[in-house]
Amino acid sequence: MPSPVEARAALVLLTSSAVSTAQRLYAGTTGSPEARRLQLLDGVPEVIAYYSEGSAALAADFYDDERERAGVTETYVTQTVVNDRVVKIRRGIAWAADPLFTEDDSATPARLAEIVQLESARPFRDTITTNRQQDPQAVGWKRITAGGCAFCRMLASRGAVYKEATAHFASHPNCGCSAAPVFRGGEVGPEASAVQYVASRRSRSPKQQAELREYLRDNFGD
Repeated sequence: MPSPVEARAALVLLTSSAVSTAQRLYAGTTGSPEARRLQLLDGVPEVIAYYSEGSAALAADFYDDERERAGVTETYVTQTVVNDRVVKIRRGIAWAADPLFTEDDSATPARLAEIVQLESARPFRDTITTNRQQDPQAVGWKRITAGGCAFCRMLASRGAVYKEATAHFASHPNCGCSAAPVFRGGEVGPEASAVQYVASRRSRSPKQQAELREYLRDNFGD
């Protein structure tokens, strides 16, 4: 039964494999910039779809393990969650391919890695956060981080539990964080603070952005 840290490490390995596969596909593209972009648009979504299924399955198994670890006995059928993001993925791939039309296309692999890593990790997080909402024995979810950037360390600090059903799993390019469910009867940390909830939003006002930067600087600066 993997620990939350081990599950996060497994997710990192999965997304790294997805990125490597996509970059091999990129290295094999040929022809004009238009032709190479089309080859990426044809092939990379299939790579992401393949690894997304694995990401979601990994999360579902982990969710069941955490339920067992917490001593939950009520029956619940965990569902894998892979949302339809084809349009957004294709937009991201088109953005990654933009440097192909310039004299220096060296930025394309890094851009492509950013899109593939983010999209192949998303189903893991979505599976955890969605099942948490549907499972009567779940009280929330917490962020598992390797302790990298200040933003992620702040979101995971105090072992904060995100109990609001609308709480968003905030991530950034090359983010290696994962989510872990929290159940009644298990180890339940303090609820996420107002600052952590605000930082998790998909969008923030300029004032909230400034306040968040100041908070990070004062409390999580290196």
